[in-house]
Amino acid sequence: MYFDQRLCFFHQKVESQDQLFQMMTDKMLEAGCVKENYYEGISNREKEYPTGLLVNQTGFAIPHTDSERVNKSQICFLSLDEPIEFEDMVDKSHKISVELVFMLAMAQPHEQVNTLQNLIALFQDDEKVAKLKECNTEKELMQILNASGIE
Repeated sequence: MYFDQRLCFFHQKVESQDQLFQMMTDKMLEAGCVKENYYEGISNREKEYPTGLLVNQTGFAIPHTDSERVNKSQICFLSLDEPIEFEDMVDKSHKISVELVFMLAMAQPHEQVNTLQNLIALFQDDEKVAKLKECNTEKELMQILNASGIE
């Protein structure tokens, strides 16, 4: 149950990737899911291994860091009214305008692989992605994610 804490933000406006990371990390810290050094880990990892991904004309980001910075496996979701730029995970020189962010906090390294596979499958479903962009409540988000095998 990676969404049992219901860590989500809908239709946000942020000025920068740092502000986005801080906002999401604060929510995860408040829920006790991550350790104090999580923000540092996520920021540093993003510089080295970017997580921007363009799927069917929608920009996603899946920031994550090492499991030793995590207390309890969770996913924090954020949708943006105005996209912000992330570097492409395949080509760092390419920028992606990201609208949907899934910040992963996985306590066990093996959990990350299954979660990423399920997220990628979700990203390829245009109908569900359109619903993600429009959703405004935790209940709506959970219905979309559960229908995609993400709990």
